[in-house]
Amino acid sequence: MSTTERISVVIPLYNKRNEIVHTIQSVLAQTFADFELIVVDDGSTDDSWSRVKQINDSRIVPIHKENGGVSSARNVGIRAANFPFIALLDGDDYWDPTFLEEQLYLIRDFPNAGLWGVNYAFVKGDKCEPCNQGVGDGYRGYINGYFATTSHNDLFCSSSVVVRKDVFDVVGYFDERIASSEDLDMWYRIILKYPVVYYDKVLSYYNQNAENRVAYDTKVRFPLTKDIKYYIDKFSEDFKQNRDFAHYLNTIVAVGLLKDGYYFGSKQDRIDADHVVGMLHYESIHVKYRWIFRTPRWLGRIFYALVQGKKRFATR
Repeated sequence: MSTTERISVVIPLYNKRNEIVHTIQSVLAQTFADFELIVVDDGSTDDSWSRVKQINDSRIVPIHKENGGVSSARNVGIRAANFPFIALLDGDDYWDPTFLEEQLYLIRDFPNAGLWGVNYAFVKGDKCEPCNQGVGDGYRGYINGYFATTSHNDLFCSSSVVVRKDVFDVVGYFDERIASSEDLDMWYRIILKYPVVYYDKVLSYYNQNAENRVAYDTKVRFPLTKDIKYYIDKFSEDFKQNRDFAHYLNTIVAVGLLKDGYYFGSKQDRIDADHVVGMLHYESIHVKYRWIFRTPRWLGRIFYALVQGKKRFATR
């Protein structure tokens, strides 16, 4: 196996004592074995780190750092990687034994891509539910017009992809300001610059049973300043060059603001929301949002409450 086909696996770790050993074992059990496994401990306060250090395998590269968040930990791991391809895996998720092997086949078959991803399943309780992406059962190939359709969920998650390492030199590293949807921010930047590949085969498992898991947990809410929506202006030039992307992301942000406290949040929530409203590209989205965000808030609040009440009544 040449060094050009070797993979660096990067696992960010923070307080995953009950899952991290299983996660690492799923990597060590891969049918493709020519990899290094970089585990970046982000200042864990439990015994996660000591459990990692008890695992004896020469492919494991342990790195300890002060707490800085998951994006910071991923970035440290990516920069430390010695091989040309980066496979990301969260500290509580796990892979099918053939994950890396199948990814290598994708890399060989679609060498022009910057990112290769596979389908993943949500694990909650005793249930394992594959993510229905809507791209066709068993699809394997390039994804064209990613932003032109909203018929699928986000195709990629932070435990289902391999990225060419030099891609990060072009699009940048994970944005350490963002704690919510920081992975989507990265996928968008890659998709805007490179072809991407998707294989509709479940080879990655998103563990919703895990401790301190914040994604998909409706009880956990980050301030807007930690969300991708607050930094939508970073894509201003991309909006000018890609109308589909402009419509896609500005619509997501506009809808999200209404859910995140634009009308009924705290004073600080409303101040932060107003900051984002000022960055929306209204020419890219439905005209109703221009009316919503330019109508006096007190009037819009009444109208919004009436609409939501009508929706709740209709579902009874």
